[in-house]
Amino acid sequence: MSNRSGDTVRRTLVTTLAALAGATLAPPAPAAGRPPVQPGAAPGHSAARPLDADSSPIMRPKRAVRYWTPDRQDAAGPAHLPRAVPQFSPVASARIARPLSVPTAKRLTPGADDNGYARVERPYTGRDQSRVTGRLFFVNSLGQGDSCSASVVRSASGLLVVTAAHCVYSVPPGSAAGRWHTNFAFVPAYDGRADDARRREPYGRWGGRQAWKPDGYTGISGGDWNSVYDLALIEVGRHKRTLQDAVGAFTPMLNRGGRHIITTTGYPGLLGMTPYDGRDQLWCVGRTHQAHSVTLAPIVTAAAQAPQPGRLETDNCHLHKGHSGGPWLVRGTGDLIGVLSAGKDDGEPEGNSVATTLSPESYGALVRQADPDGVYDALSVKMSGPDQPVRPGRSAAVTATVAARGLASSNRVPVTLIAPPGTSLSGVDGARCHLAGRRADCTIGAVHPGTPVRLTARVKAGPGRGGPVEARVTSSFLDPAQRDNTSTVRLPVRR
Repeated sequence: MSNRSGDTVRRTLVTTLAALAGATLAPPAPAAGRPPVQPGAAPGHSAARPLDADSSPIMRPKRAVRYWTPDRQDAAGPAHLPRAVPQFSPVASARIARPLSVPTAKRLTPGADDNGYARVERPYTGRDQSRVTGRLFFVNSLGQGDSCSASVVRSASGLLVVTAAHCVYSVPPGSAAGRWHTNFAFVPAYDGRADDARRREPYGRWGGRQAWKPDGYTGISGGDWNSVYDLALIEVGRHKRTLQDAVGAFTPMLNRGGRHIITTTGYPGLLGMTPYDGRDQLWCVGRTHQAHSVTLAPIVTAAAQAPQPGRLETDNCHLHKGHSGGPWLVRGTGDLIGVLSAGKDDGEPEGNSVATTLSPESYGALVRQADPDGVYDALSVKMSGPDQPVRPGRSAAVTATVAARGLASSNRVPVTLIAPPGTSLSGVDGARCHLAGRRADCTIGAVHPGTPVRLTARVKAGPGRGGPVEARVTSSFLDPAQRDNTSTVRLPVRR
């Protein structure tokens, strides 16, 4: 929703607060016949089925390209961001010239301002992160020009942009039904201060053809717009080449949260409020932790403050309107783990930002429809062991090589090693493991496409003929071939 309708939104939220006093928001109930999603069922992947995804009507990319002239871009307001914890005070809603929100000790970005942000060095075409990130313009459900941040995500089609669901869909005030936004135009490496078109839009303007959101996202103000479902994909039209070929793309990381050091880039902006007027690309460094659930109760209970799988939070970067949908990237690897979704209002002290993660359930529901030819989770494991028989009482090394094929990285991947009866595992290198007799339950921090991870275990042989050492890696429903998720190697024992 645009900043121009902010007063209406606040009145709606206040009314919701009074009506739901004492009630904690929960994800919407699953539709009849659909199994519920359990985002916290396992530390890594699980076999849980995803939500379905809703799709917008087919749009005309060239029409959006023609619509978003530089003058309309300059007049576009920032999309209204959901709040992490609804609080209503004159200070929070007042327009102030210089917000003071992130204490100095919490600012991790070199040269950070009071919100934790710093300007990205121009030209934005000079760095992958700046080139792949852009400004997303659209006409919102009220018919007003708005903008968010977005980025190109790796896909088989090469045409997908990822952003927040509230940047593609909302329920207008006074309406009983949600509506899709229209006229999407993505401008990678957008520079709103450039004098000429080539520098302002160095890779051109890419019109949207269709958008997708999880069907668990309803867009209800004060409700699930601040949720694990606030994630969306937009397919853009082709130019002479795909968008991914033109600027590159971030590799998605399937995850449900955790602790990371991230960088986030985007176009926070309030019209006429430099440097937050949407014309500059800004960035911020943050440490994440699991976000907490949302409550509209006047007294926040311990249950309402429980960590919520599927969402990440940082206290080092304070959101600013217009940064909705901006990418959160793992610092060092550049994996895309989430998009900025919510936080405290601009100008509040002790500000924070919240991101929706690319979980196997929510993101999986999107790519199944938006990129049906893409393979996003194809984990495999292969065992190898000693060539020579092992004497009873001696140890031998066995190796489990875990690999990822396809388009996505995977975070916190569970691997189980099981030695044959009469043997024991004395140690495992390459991952964090819990050992109990002849079994080890391990978690690999991350597996990237083309970069296998090797776990080496010491197996102490007992009397007898030995037997198979088994390794199992757990992937999600997105893995099209589960047969290679289990592998064995025989441990020969000298009699």
